[in-house]
Amino acid sequence: MTEDKKIEIVENTICQDKISELPQDLLVMILSLVPIKDAVTTMFLSKRWLSVWTMIPTLEYKDNDEMKKSVWNLLDKSMQLHKAPVIDCLRVKLGQLCPTDVDVVKWCSNAVSRCLRDLEFVLSWSADPTTLPSSLYFCESLVKLTLCHKILVDALLDLNCVVYKDEYSQVRLLSSCPVLKCLYVRRNKTDNMKKFTIKVPSLLELDYAGYDVGHALVINTPRLEVCSIYGFVGDSISIENMPFLKWAYIKLGSCTNEKLLSCVSSVSTLQFFLSDEMDWGPATLSCLSSQLEIFIWKEYGGTEEEEEQFLRYVLASTKCLSTATINLQYTLKKNHEEEHLMMEKLKHIPRASTTSQLLFKYVSFIDVPLNVFMPPYAS
Repeated sequence: MTEDKKIEIVENTICQDKISELPQDLLVMILSLVPIKDAVTTMFLSKRWLSVWTMIPTLEYKDNDEMKKSVWNLLDKSMQLHKAPVIDCLRVKLGQLCPTDVDVVKWCSNAVSRCLRDLEFVLSWSADPTTLPSSLYFCESLVKLTLCHKILVDALLDLNCVVYKDEYSQVRLLSSCPVLKCLYVRRNKTDNMKKFTIKVPSLLELDYAGYDVGHALVINTPRLEVCSIYGFVGDSISIENMPFLKWAYIKLGSCTNEKLLSCVSSVSTLQFFLSDEMDWGPATLSCLSSQLEIFIWKEYGGTEEEEEQFLRYVLASTKCLSTATINLQYTLKKNHEEEHLMMEKLKHIPRASTTSQLLFKYVSFIDVPLNVFMPPYAS
């Protein structure tokens, strides 16, 4: 073989387009991993690539502070050409650069018609809040919905400080999502809702934060497994129908403990933050005596009689308890001897569960994090 022939073979091998020979599904998967702007530009490579990007199921359009113009034009033009029959995820974040005279939700309606599963819509433009298409309220394929800032929810699922037309529209919002599994709610003092109702039969995970004492919360979620509630909902809280709850994180400004804890009787792991305004009577955990397996007390001071009484009741009443973690609260005035005496005192508190263990977490007087594991109580 001549030298020129060898060079020709090498050049042909180098120039051969191996990527374009890949199956269509694999090319779509590859383009799903790059920014939408870059994916769209591949249409200019060749006829083979002209429509590949139009089938990607995940779309993300987000303004940021470094941009000189909004992604709105890209969103508007690319969605006109997009052809995927199913959209797994659509994430849109439009900021101050977005024109205020455009229809920013028309492509939301388009995505809903193509079995949309996950929608994140953040609208921070300078115009007034805008409404969503009514088709979104009845989307049976929707699994997760995140709405932020200037979106007016008038009939409807991270719900982040959104504005509702009235209480009925908020209830209709959730009832119109029949396959919703995860719900994240963030409310602030400007929230126009006095009562927030969560009645979702399909819901598995709930994360709720309210910051106004005047807010009321009603929860009816029969399949819920994970629940986080924190804020200032006071005594205006009604929780029922949670037979499958396994993990709960509760941090409230004030609340009647019996009223709240009676609703989480099936929980196996509980993180419960007590405040000075709460009733610390022994009855507060009576509903958990046959279910609780893991108990965590953060910032245990040990200086109040009520604290010790409450802890004694927990350990003496929870028959299935496997681990109780006590995070000791220290000040610089406490010395090592006092720390040791406190742990020794707590270690000998009688426990209903003969296999339970106490785990103390604290910072010593020299600021060295330590973990001290106590063996099961021997009756």
